[in-house]
Amino acid sequence: NSVGVRFVAPAGEQNMKKYFMDFHVHIGRSNSGAPIKITASKDLIFANIAWECKYRKGIDIVGIVDCASPEVIDDISQLINSGEMKPLKEGGLIYQDKVTIILGSEIETKEKGGRHSHQIAYFPYFEDIKEFSKALSLLVTNVSLSSQNCKISAQEAFQIINQIGGILIPAHAFTPHKSVYGNCVRRLPEMFSRAILKKIPAIELGLSADTEIADKLKELAKYTFLTNSDAHSLPKIGREYNIVELDKANFKEILLALQRKEGRKITA
Repeated sequence: NSVGVRFVAPAGEQNMKKYFMDFHVHIGRSNSGAPIKITASKDLIFANIAWECKYRKGIDIVGIVDCASPEVIDDISQLINSGEMKPLKEGGLIYQDKVTIILGSEIETKEKGGRHSHQIAYFPYFEDIKEFSKALSLLVTNVSLSSQNCKISAQEAFQIINQIGGILIPAHAFTPHKSVYGNCVRRLPEMFSRAILKKIPAIELGLSADTEIADKLKELAKYTFLTNSDAHSLPKIGREYNIVELDKANFKEILLALQRKEGRKITA
């Protein structure tokens, strides 16, 4: 008689759930009407993004990348104070007990030869993004606006982000304008030290690239690839997204997935 053997998943890999994640959404205006991302829709305010994700798009996790703007910080405070949004112990905010929001800030860095790239900083806690906003205000011309030129290199920006407790992900890495490969370097070690490269958990491919292109670069084999909407309007949210397997939707779990650790992973 054959004996049935029950497969037991390794610790940390049991009962994973699938979540839809768009990790790059911009803010067009603050609640008060102040401009944040000049080229983005006026309807693209923080609360509208969260509502759109929950009720129209079915996006479970959203990375909002203009959260270092003081006006946006005020909007976040209002949502927390009203009880509509709550901080998560393991990082992130939960909107109406459904959508996990990760606070981010897209910045522009200055590289060799005056070339520029976009990088996104993500932070686990509201206090972190407030601290980053203060640091950013010393570097940029107008901290209220999106994707401002920091006048420092991506390597220097990483040091600031890392010290506060955040992570750095190169944005739309192959886009012809203002990206790592698009107009700055041919290889990542030309931009980041070996030690920093070990701490970058993922690369955002951008709308102009796909995994087929990225897979041709051996140096990217160790990185998780992200494909996001880079939405500049509400209808564009979720036009590109990731499917991520986590135990729970929070910053700590997402980071584990980006690092491909403990059974957490990006599957699509």
